[in-house]
Amino acid sequence: MSLLSCTGLTMHFGGLTALNHLDIKVDAGETIGLVGPNGSGKTTFFNVLTGIYRPSEGQILFDGKDITGCSPQAIYQAGISRTFQRSRLCLELSVFDNIMIGNTKNRNDGFFFNIFHRKAFRSQCARFEERTRAALERLNPALASRMHCAVGDLSMIDRRRVEICRALIGSPRLLLLDEPSAGMTQDETRQLMDEIMALQPATRPAIILIEHEMNVIRRISSRCIVFNFGEKLCEGSFEEVTSNPVVQQAYLGTEVSA
Repeated sequence: MSLLSCTGLTMHFGGLTALNHLDIKVDAGETIGLVGPNGSGKTTFFNVLTGIYRPSEGQILFDGKDITGCSPQAIYQAGISRTFQRSRLCLELSVFDNIMIGNTKNRNDGFFFNIFHRKAFRSQCARFEERTRAALERLNPALASRMHCAVGDLSMIDRRRVEICRALIGSPRLLLLDEPSAGMTQDETRQLMDEIMALQPATRPAIILIEHEMNVIRRISSRCIVFNFGEKLCEGSFEEVTSNPVVQQAYLGTEVSA
């Protein structure tokens, strides 16, 4: 059974069809590259998967459970996390505070717990600090030493690392990355992708990656899916997709650089 199974997934905005009867499956441990021009429906697909939009038609099964139309909170609880193309960090808050925003699955934020159970509250904070430090060290050890620095003082690549750690802190089974290379150089992008793929298989979720940088897709994806006007144009290995004449002409040019 696939980890994620989308059947007939459709999203209408008035008279505009952003997604048109998509059938997509993702297995545990896969890294899927999602390719297509701006406006082809890639981010809309992420928004439907994470409950920001309720699909007009179709079904989403995650780990065998129907999550179609569930709230973002319920989908997060089910085991799907994401990042956004534009940074959603709180720049005035520390690295630790930003990552804890993504840990609501494990936090007790109840008023009475935090006010009347101070010892348990302090113990919880200590555990979360250890967990956050471990997450940062797994991704980039140097960033762990800046855990209590304001995110606004970090470089772009470190901000992206914080966003990814925030998405990973809840131990998702599926991670959606929306153009993580945005705002970074090619060398920074390569370094960040290497860090993600270096995570231990036991702690690395399945990944769907939206990315326009084809060298990134080629290096890390086990399978590629190409969108065109909200439809799945084709799917397969990077070599199979990039050898498709329609894909070459529409998105990649007539040839792909080495």
